[in-house]
Parts: sequence; structure tokens; C-alpha cells
Amino acid sequence: RRQSTHCFGRRRSNFIGTEFVVYDKGQAPEKGSRKSADDDDSLRQELACVLYKQNVLGTRGPRKMKVMVPSVSEDGERTELRPTKADETMLERYKQESNSSSVHFLKNKPPKWNEQVGAYVLNFNGRVTRASVKNFQLYNPAVDQEAVVMQFGRVGKDAFTMDYQHPLCALQAFGIALSSFDYKIACE
Repeated sequence: RRQSTHCFGRRRSNFIGTEFVVYDKGQAPEKGSRKSADDDDSLRQELACVLYKQNVLGTRGPRKMKVMVPSVSEDGERTELRPTKADETMLERYKQESNSSSVHFLKNKPPKWNEQVGAYVLNFNGRVTRASVKNFQLYNPAVDQEAVVMQFGRVGKDAFTMDYQHPLCALQAFGIALSSFDYKIACE
């Protein structure tokens, strides 16, 4: 429950499962809880936006995803994105190509086909042990195409492992990982 003191955040998706937004525990702007423009701390903060490339043909190739997260300053402070209107969200700014330095873009590393295994594979350096369409590694193409910022993958029948580092926090990484579990026809 959102009103619970145990709630840390939320994840919301579009109908076909190609767009996900991760929020903190703040309230949606339409709830009208603010008393003034200075009361922005009660508004929910956008922590991540995950975009999956739509796969309507049902081909069994690897997923393609792009992730947007607020930038982090040199002193470790994350840019606060608390949109009050739909056109101020990370997703809408991305669609209108009006992004700024307040957002980092992360992409998933494309897996390579392995003839011996007969599947697409990524090098998880032993951290991921089972093949899954949910397995992924994210990198920041503007910084280093080889440095993995986050990786997520299957290690057992119902067990997964997740590793993350700067610029992500635990809540952002967890929300991004959860998006890979949302089964929709467009993502398989």
C-alpha cells in the first residue's frame, strides 16, 4: 500500500509493457496535496524511465532496452525531477527530443550469438549462471561502452542476482530489474 510506512517507491507501466517509470514514495501531482509551489517535497520524484523496443513479431531475439535516470553531480547529489505536468516527465521530454544534462542515458549491452550454446550470451563473469530473456547488462554510452553500470540475471529456477553502481541507487536498480518481469506481448 502506498500509505504504508514500508513503501519506498512505485513502478508504473504503459498498457503494452514497453515503457516503465520508477518513482519514489511521494504523491502524484494530481492528488493536490501541495499547499503551495514551495511544497514540492511531497511530490513524487522520477527515479528512472525504462523503454523496451517493441517486439510485435514475436521473434525470440534478445530484448533491447534504454534507461533514463536523473544525473548525479560531482558531490553525489541526484538531480531531483518532480514533474507537475505530463510534458515535464523524462519520458515526454525524451519523446520530444528535449532532454538536458539532467538525465543520463543507459543502454543494454547487446548479447552475442554463441554457436556452442545455441543462444545469445553476455559475459557476467560468473555472476549469472542461467539463460533468460530477463538477463541484461546496462552501460552508459556517453561515458564508457565497456563499463557495466548494472547487471541482472537468473541464477536459479526462481532466483536472480543484481549488481549496480554509480549513478544508480538501490531503488532505481530494483525498479529497473522489476520491469524485466512484467510479461507483455510487446516485450517477449
